[in-house]
Amino acid sequence: MAAAFARRLKRRRGASLFLAGLPLAFLALAFFLPLGNVLLWGLREEGRWTLARLGPLLADPYVRHLFAFTALQALLSTLLSLALGFPLGWFLTRYRFPGKGLLRAFTLAPFVLPPITVALGFFLFFGHAGYLNAALRRVFGLAEPPLRVLYSLWGIVLAHAFYNAPVFARFVHAAWSSLDPALEEAGAVLGVSRPRAFLTVTLPLLLPALFSAAALVFVLCFLSFAIPLSLGGARYATVEVGIYQYARVHLDFPRAAALGLLQILVTLALAYFYVRAGGFWGGRQARSRPLPTQPFPSRPAHLLWILWLLGSAVLFLGPMAAVVADAFSRPWAGRPPGLAWYRAIFSPEQNPFIGTSPLGSLQVSLEVAGLSTLLALLLGVGVSAALRVLPSRALEVLLMAPMAVSSVVLGLALLLAFRQPPLSRLPEKYALVLAHALLFYPFVVRIVRPIWEGLTPAWVEAARTLGAGRFRAFLTVEAPLLSQALLVAGAFSLALSLGEMTAAAMLSQGELVTLPLAIYRFLSARRFGAASAMASLLIGITVAAVALWEWLGERTLRAYGQA
Repeated sequence: MAAAFARRLKRRRGASLFLAGLPLAFLALAFFLPLGNVLLWGLREEGRWTLARLGPLLADPYVRHLFAFTALQALLSTLLSLALGFPLGWFLTRYRFPGKGLLRAFTLAPFVLPPITVALGFFLFFGHAGYLNAALRRVFGLAEPPLRVLYSLWGIVLAHAFYNAPVFARFVHAAWSSLDPALEEAGAVLGVSRPRAFLTVTLPLLLPALFSAAALVFVLCFLSFAIPLSLGGARYATVEVGIYQYARVHLDFPRAAALGLLQILVTLALAYFYVRAGGFWGGRQARSRPLPTQPFPSRPAHLLWILWLLGSAVLFLGPMAAVVADAFSRPWAGRPPGLAWYRAIFSPEQNPFIGTSPLGSLQVSLEVAGLSTLLALLLGVGVSAALRVLPSRALEVLLMAPMAVSSVVLGLALLLAFRQPPLSRLPEKYALVLAHALLFYPFVVRIVRPIWEGLTPAWVEAARTLGAGRFRAFLTVEAPLLSQALLVAGAFSLALSLGEMTAAAMLSQGELVTLPLAIYRFLSARRFGAASAMASLLIGITVAAVALWEWLGERTLRAYGQA
């Protein structure tokens, strides 16, 4: 009896090790080996390991400028995001009004909007000849455009604030909603004015959420690529843009790899700071009842809020509205506006501007997004299962390591890896599929793993008692319970893959051009009408693909459940 139990325990332990080893073996081949190539290119010279390449790189004034400017724009972007996002979080917490749920949902929009479409929107709306400058010149009779933000530090900062101010709003709204209203009421009873109660009671309690949001936003802005590349130009390049230029423009792979290694060190430090910030500042206050809210608008002072909301609408809605309006209003080749540019982007005349046909870029995007989403789901579920059967902090660090590497460095690693065996045997398209899967499977893990760990173990044990094997128990018990989380994770990965441009810019070869990269090339060629039509098409395809994914997934799961 004891011997049989020991054999069963040994088999179970062996199965757990095998299950944990599968995703680790995949990452060893697809991630750690390519990353090792970056080490080889950056730290090996004439067949020996050396740090000789890093010293001159750090002494290079251009490289030092890259790091200094990247940190400066990230800091300013974080501060402006705080200045715009804090009032929005306050507004969502303190007031009730029709459409509040829609406004709260809008704060998630930047996470699925492709960055290149935002960059294009800023060109069309805030540009010298953009919609906002044209309106201001007409209203005030100005001869020159009053706003000059493109190809400047402030253009980058403003675009980053567009993306990240909603992050602050969500953090502030969540933290403020969890506070106990009795704290402020006690101050009012003691005669403390509202501004003083806010400064002495509410603000200190909100600081943990503010610091946590600031750490996250700083990391996101530090690793931003598409916006600095499009709105900054060579003069306002960041470290990410510098790595791209060394690798793809100058073909200086050793220098690109060395700069990538330096950035990895900085990224790891920032990631460590964010994790520590999340743990140290992540507490919540217990509350006795929800915070009271006021109807809006209900007082004359709310006129200031209305003015602030109008200004925010200009920033957040103007660029996206400009993209759609430009696609329909800009004439092409003497033809009247309307659908002219939509017809134009599918004509062979546009092929030289993007290096392939627009239909070809659409096909590449859909293929890469579909394959990478499936791979991200498989890898995410495998990683979640491995951490479930073999919980270990060291294993979790290894399995989630791609989160600590930026998109540009990952693209560089795969670019170098696909130049030599064993990955050189695969078509170049699979380098992009692999890059997207590695970038987005951690999101799958973040969505699926908490729900999986929250399932009642007795359900699986009951299936095992009735004779089901471990895999069959997963398919018949756990998978249906995880179906909603898998659909959400798949839709999220699909949307992110369709809009991702960084890895595509690093790995693009020949006709391997995705929709975001085609938009960037149209934008670089000043073909704004074509870029706007492609951007509108990308947004529509992203929404349609996500909806189709969920519909097909629900039908499949329903059919499987009936079977």
